[in-house]
Amino acid sequence: MKPDRRRVERVVIPEDQLLPCEGISRPLAGKVSVLGVGGMYIRTRDTYPSGTELELRIRADDQTLQTPCVVRDVLPGGLGVEFTWLRGPLEAKLQKILFVLKRKAQGRESKVES
Repeated sequence: MKPDRRRVERVVIPEDQLLPCEGISRPLAGKVSVLGVGGMYIRTRDTYPSGTELELRIRADDQTLQTPCVVRDVLPGGLGVEFTWLRGPLEAKLQKILFVLKRKAQGRESKVES
């Protein structure tokens, strides 16, 4: 098992709320199961070697984020990608998506405690 090198917080997305993800620059179809300001994990049958540059689009409710990424981790059933250019409006959009996902997660936790 690899050590966890993450430097930023991430959100694990529940199975019933996975975010659709599609490739813009290369073919890719999948579902985002983990999202953070540094990147995301995409469940997909499509595979690319580590270091491959991709432009990807994810959709979350009424938000669409299209951003360049690079493949950092290749696992059976998915890819870990790092965002390579996430500035200004793109970063603000990602922060909004993360905020909504965190609020949904907090709502689920409070229902479990009740």
